[in-house]
Amino acid sequence: MTDLRPLHDWSGPPAMLTLWCPSAASMESAKRAPVSPALPSYEQEQHLHAFRACEQRHEAMARLLVVVWEEPGRCDPRAMTHVVTAHLRRHDTYHSWFEERDGAIVRHILTDPAAIQMEPMALGEVRAEDWQKHVMATPAPFAWDCFRFGILQRANGFTFFASIDHLHADATVIAFLMTEIRSAYRAVLDGEGPLQLGQPGSYLDYCGNQRQRAAATTLADPEVTRWIAFLHRNSGRMPAFALPLGVPEDRYHAEYVHVDILEDAVMDAFESACHAAGARAIGGLLACAALTERELAGRSRYSVVTPTTTRRSPQAFRTTGWCVGVVPIDFDVQQRTFPELALIAQDNFDERLNLADIPIDLVLELAAGLPTVGPAATGGVMLSYMDVNVAPLSAHIAREWHQANGRVYINQGIAAQVAIWLFRTQRGLSLTAAYPANSTARASMHRYVAAFAGACRMAADALMPTYSDVGRER
Repeated sequence: MTDLRPLHDWSGPPAMLTLWCPSAASMESAKRAPVSPALPSYEQEQHLHAFRACEQRHEAMARLLVVVWEEPGRCDPRAMTHVVTAHLRRHDTYHSWFEERDGAIVRHILTDPAAIQMEPMALGEVRAEDWQKHVMATPAPFAWDCFRFGILQRANGFTFFASIDHLHADATVIAFLMTEIRSAYRAVLDGEGPLQLGQPGSYLDYCGNQRQRAAATTLADPEVTRWIAFLHRNSGRMPAFALPLGVPEDRYHAEYVHVDILEDAVMDAFESACHAAGARAIGGLLACAALTERELAGRSRYSVVTPTTTRRSPQAFRTTGWCVGVVPIDFDVQQRTFPELALIAQDNFDERLNLADIPIDLVLELAAGLPTVGPAATGGVMLSYMDVNVAPLSAHIAREWHQANGRVYINQGIAAQVAIWLFRTQRGLSLTAAYPANSTARASMHRYVAAFAGACRMAADALMPTYSDVGRER
């Protein structure tokens, strides 16, 4: 469905930019929004504290999710104004804004969604670098209006984009944002009645339920015990990348590498190899990562965290918001083969999936003072996998996304560790990685990517003849 790219990779011919921002009356209504006792989600709270820390160090933060696709014809600004306004009214995460009071995060809620009204601003012709600057000017997460929508109009069509602070969105939002905006826009153009999109869930309810569960969680709970044991096995911290990344105390801007790992037929063979081992693709990819670390760093034990959605209902999968936890993965590698490791990794993932519902920040709160857990154990290496052909995405949405040339960008931030995103698309398997922008980390990352790609291809090789024989006359 998509690849994740840094914002500075955006390119394209000059176009006429229109940007949608809240009206002055909407901004005033938000400013007067009363304080609510509802706490932010753990995801939001960590994000807001991290943003403030970056701000105090005068550092950039990778905080924007920028979703982009192409549309034919000339954009009708009145219709699009109606559509983006309706989107913001429909999803209640956009009705909140936050401030700091005595070190605590306080929520304000705009109680009347009808007070939200977006207005278009025609900004004239812009080049790619000008567009990037406008996107980067999306307000910070402590501002209510930390979102922007816009189009780039050309003679033969227009590019639609949404720039949303991570405070209000995660990767799952990609699955329905384009579908919701496109279908609603076309319905307005065709003069149809209000589009029946299916009732979304409430992100405010998600936050409340998460905090309610957290209040009932104790240090003795088995999920917390397993998290603490995982941290203990990593010297009290999240796992670190296996290869050198430069001086740990130095802080660097993030640098990105993007590689197509496997073409579609080879990825089919890789998935078949996983299934033959009793695993799914995520188990096979974790096995390949473990084999890569064994090859390059001689590690006999693999350790990583992998993010997953914490949405649990059909309504939740139609809800804009940040609903993500991480699954702690670690297992012995020794001299095991790919099939053995794929099954072990899959069992590890499945057995620990419920740990994603326990925020790591909650674990650290409960474990404060324990000698086995470091005081700042967050961060660490992350490996993420998204398959566009399974829920919450679908082959239909993937085809629509591909036909519309959909893509996702993130702005540049600071990287102290490594983040790896793997995407299974209709074209195969791609990898995007973020790492510290220095020569040591760059060399390490390029070695890692090459070895990881080799491990994936080797796993697929055994079943490739099956695919190369398809359609051959016998």
